[in-house]
Amino acid sequence: MLHPSNIDDGFPAEILQLIFDNLVSETRTLARVGLVSRSWRTLSLPFLLKDVDLSSHNNGRLPEYETPSFPLLRGVVMADYSDEYRPRSLVPRQRAFLRLITDRPELAMHVKAFTWTLVWKDFDENGLADMDLRTWDVFSRLQNVARLDLASLHNISDQPYTRQNPARLFSAVTHLRLVGWMHRGLVKAILASLDASKLGCLELDHLQDEGALPNGEPIPQDLATKHSHHRGDPYDDEGIDDKLRARQERGDAAIFPGPMWFPLRLLRQRCLGSMKRLQIRLGPFTDTPDRRNYITMFHETAKFIRSAKDTLKTISIGLGEHPTLHCEDEDLLSSCRTSRITIRQIYRPFCFDLTSAFLHRLLAVLTEERFPHLTRVDLEGFRIIRNGTSRLARPPSPDLTWQYIRDCPFIDEGFTKTANIDYRQPFSGYDYYISGMDQDKLDELEEILERS
Repeated sequence: MLHPSNIDDGFPAEILQLIFDNLVSETRTLARVGLVSRSWRTLSLPFLLKDVDLSSHNNGRLPEYETPSFPLLRGVVMADYSDEYRPRSLVPRQRAFLRLITDRPELAMHVKAFTWTLVWKDFDENGLADMDLRTWDVFSRLQNVARLDLASLHNISDQPYTRQNPARLFSAVTHLRLVGWMHRGLVKAILASLDASKLGCLELDHLQDEGALPNGEPIPQDLATKHSHHRGDPYDDEGIDDKLRARQERGDAAIFPGPMWFPLRLLRQRCLGSMKRLQIRLGPFTDTPDRRNYITMFHETAKFIRSAKDTLKTISIGLGEHPTLHCEDEDLLSSCRTSRITIRQIYRPFCFDLTSAFLHRLLAVLTEERFPHLTRVDLEGFRIIRNGTSRLARPPSPDLTWQYIRDCPFIDEGFTKTANIDYRQPFSGYDYYISGMDQDKLDELEEILERS
C-alpha cells in the first residue's frame, strides 16, 4: 500500500483504493485512471488485474457472421463455436498481458478472476509468436485465481507447445468453467491442482475431448471417424470403464473426440464438500463421435450428482437440439429426399435413444437420493421424449419414463417443452493427415486404434 505522502495530488491512498475497488468491473475506466499519473497507475494496476477478461467465447450470438442462404443449418453463429469468431484485438491484448506478467511477475498475485480464450495465433499467422511461448509460465503464476472461465477454440494440431502445459495450474480455483475442446493434460493439470473440497461451482459448457493418438498427439479427423465406436446400447452399456481409461493413460489406447466426461470422474473420486452448482451443456447428438463417450457422460453425470448430493443447491442440464430435429417437414423441402428420410427414420430415433437414456440416469439419482439443500433443477432440450421413436426398439417403457417424471420431487412435465436449439457442430478431430510415417508404423497404429 502506498503511503498518502506518496500520492502527488494529495488524495489519501486508502480513499483511492476504495474508489478503484468499486471500478473493478469497469476495465476501460480503470485503464484511463492509470494515465493520470505514475502513482495512480501504481495504485490502480492491482485493481485493473483483479478481474482479467481476455476472451471471445462469451460474446453470444454473432449475427454479422450468419449465413442467410442456409438458415436451417447455419443460420446462427455463436462466439464459442470457433476461433474464427473473435475481435482482431484479442490476440494482441492477450500478448500484452503475457508481457506484463512476464516483466512484472509480482502482479500475478492480484488476479482473482480470469477469463481467457485459447486461440493462440492471430489471423494470418503461421506459427506461435515468442510471447505465446510464455503462456504456460504466466498461467502457472496465477495462483490466486478463484474464478476461472477457460475456453479452448483453436484449430491447431502442429504446435506441440499448446499441449505442453505444466502439471499444476490454478490451484486456488473455487468456481470453474471449461468451454470448447481441450486435451486431457490441460484439464487434469487444473483439476489435480485445486482443492476439490472448496470447489463450489462446476460448469462444463460444450466441453469436448480433442482426442489423442497413443503417443499423445492430437488425433486426425479421418482416423477418429474411421475407428470410433458407433455401436453401443445407451441404456445398458458401461461406456469407458476404468480398464480402458488406464490403457489410455498408459498410451496403449487412443482417446476419441466426444463430450468430455473426464472431469466428472476425476472430481467425484475426491471430497466435494462445497459443491453447490453443477451446470452441463452438451451439443446436439450426432453419430460422428465415439458412442462410448456419450454413454460414459451419462453415467458420470449421474455419479457426480450422487457424490455431491449433500451440498448441491442447483443443477442445470442442457441438451443441444439440432435445428433439423424439431423443424417442420416443410422446412426440409429444400433438402434431398434421402436427407429427409435419414432425419425422420435414423437421426430422430438415434437422438431419442440417447436423450431417453440420459434422462433415465438423471431421474434415477434425483428420485432415489436425498438432497438436503437442492432447490432448483433445470432440464432443457428433452422435448423429443414427448413424441420420439426408438432406434433400438427396446427402450424402457414410455409409461415408466412419465412415471419417473411424476415421482421426481424437483421437476414437473413442463421441462419436456423447453427448447434448446443449438447450431454447434461436434468436434470430431483435427483436419490433418499423418505424414512421414512408413506403412509398417501406420499399420501398427491402425491396429491399436481398432483395439481402442
